[in-house]
Amino acid sequence: MQDIAERRKTEAPDIVIGQAALWIGMGDGLSWPWLDVAIRIGDGWEKALDVNGPLLQRPDVLAFVPALRAFVARERSEVRLASLGGSMRLSLSRSETGWLRGEAKLDRGALSQTIGFPLREELLAPALAGAEAVAARLASEDRGWRPDPARLAAGEAPRPPRDSGIAREEDPLRAPFEPWDAGLGAGEDVAFTYTHDGYGWYSVQVRLGERSGEFGGGYLTDPMGDLLRAGLALLADAWQAELTCNAEPGLTRVRFERVTLGGDVLPDGRPLARHGCRISICDVRSSGEEQPPEFDALCRSPRAVAEAVYAMALAHFADDAGPWSAPMAALEAALAAVPDE
Repeated sequence: MQDIAERRKTEAPDIVIGQAALWIGMGDGLSWPWLDVAIRIGDGWEKALDVNGPLLQRPDVLAFVPALRAFVARERSEVRLASLGGSMRLSLSRSETGWLRGEAKLDRGALSQTIGFPLREELLAPALAGAEAVAARLASEDRGWRPDPARLAAGEAPRPPRDSGIAREEDPLRAPFEPWDAGLGAGEDVAFTYTHDGYGWYSVQVRLGERSGEFGGGYLTDPMGDLLRAGLALLADAWQAELTCNAEPGLTRVRFERVTLGGDVLPDGRPLARHGCRISICDVRSSGEEQPPEFDALCRSPRAVAEAVYAMALAHFADDAGPWSAPMAALEAALAAVPDE
């Protein structure tokens, strides 16, 4: 039973740390690697906190276990399990004189509750055993594809397409043309940084050379997936890809647009265009009217955007966060399959 509401009805707490009890669930309604949590402090008439709802990510729990192990071994004086954005925080600490203390904090908008509870050394070993069991359960979950940048680094070239034997008519629009310069420059390398900006919010920084821009919003949409799908579209020769960020109530539109920088002629006489990718960020009024771009810069190629988006997303798979993104799997496969020309 993984749904947290049902799990706490039928299962004993996964982790018991003195008067603190935690259930860790992997509800079907959550996107991997999100986990849902129930926490209770105290019991009977002493019960001071009993709530479902704080969200953790799989790496948060997996990182908590070795930290708790070091705390039990007296190799560190504090250990913390916190939800993304800090809506829930469970802290265990040991003073220089050996006094143990636990503290649970829960933030719900303008409401905040902090509860302290005592600990004893003999309670820590069972707590560690429970945490290790949770980590083993999370590690055993198999939800399909896992990102593997080594597949890209190995340079595994795709097999060339087979000749279908079907004769193709010459396209008069593909007549040779002389190389030319659009006057936009060669474009610069691009990098994205995706950060969680408080509980339920995110921000993305885009940097091209010395220039930088920023956009973000809330999780009313799927921002990470939208960026991955945009990179995938550009890699598939789309002329334009865009996403809209919902900042409640503001809207921001991020647009990636293929731009012809110049052209060459292949040895067989066919033209070959060289493309950059213009990245623009602008606010959108409630009427749908776009404001002048706050950021507008040229990247060296659409593929460079796809590679930068992949590198940005890969950082969020650290500590085995899990195979939670079909767009990430598709982009990784496409980067390996589409030649880098």
